[in-house]
Amino acid sequence: FRLGSLKLQEVPRPAEVVKELIGYCLDSLGKLQAQTEHLQRENERLFSNWSDVEKRLEKCVEAKEELEADLYSRFVVVLNEKKAKIRNLQKLLSEAKESAVDAKCSRDSIATTQMVIKRENNYDASTDEESENPAGASLPSALERRDSSLLASPDLVDPAPRRKRRQRTGKPAGTGAKVAAYEAQQPAQEK
Repeated sequence: FRLGSLKLQEVPRPAEVVKELIGYCLDSLGKLQAQTEHLQRENERLFSNWSDVEKRLEKCVEAKEELEADLYSRFVVVLNEKKAKIRNLQKLLSEAKESAVDAKCSRDSIATTQMVIKRENNYDASTDEESENPAGASLPSALERRDSSLLASPDLVDPAPRRKRRQRTGKPAGTGAKVAAYEAQQPAQEK
């Protein structure tokens, strides 16, 4: 293997050439030492900056973990309050539904009782809406006003329209003659 070749020439003053070579090497060595010292100082500065950044990062991580723990604890409190409020609202809703069903049942029984009383008192009276007794109508209206917010739900059916229809169509057309004939026969049979 041949790595290289060099032709040397004879120099008339070898001491000067060696002196120049040694001077060049010393200058290069001084420059390299200055560069090395500069790089070492830069390296130390970067290392101290890195350690400062690492300490700051650790503080930030600790602060983040504390903040997360605080937020989670607050979130748990808010979540539990919301759950309790939802439970209370569901309880109130179920109670409202129960009271609405009870009110509907009581209104139906009151309406049935009123209809029976009306039939007994006013058998021959007209069943038009204009001739209804206002005193009898005020009794269920107090219940209706009290439960009006509860009865506004679409699940509940108002029995009032059916009652009105029954009252309007209580005496079908053509039954007046039959009732008059029946009443005429009764006094004759009683005699």
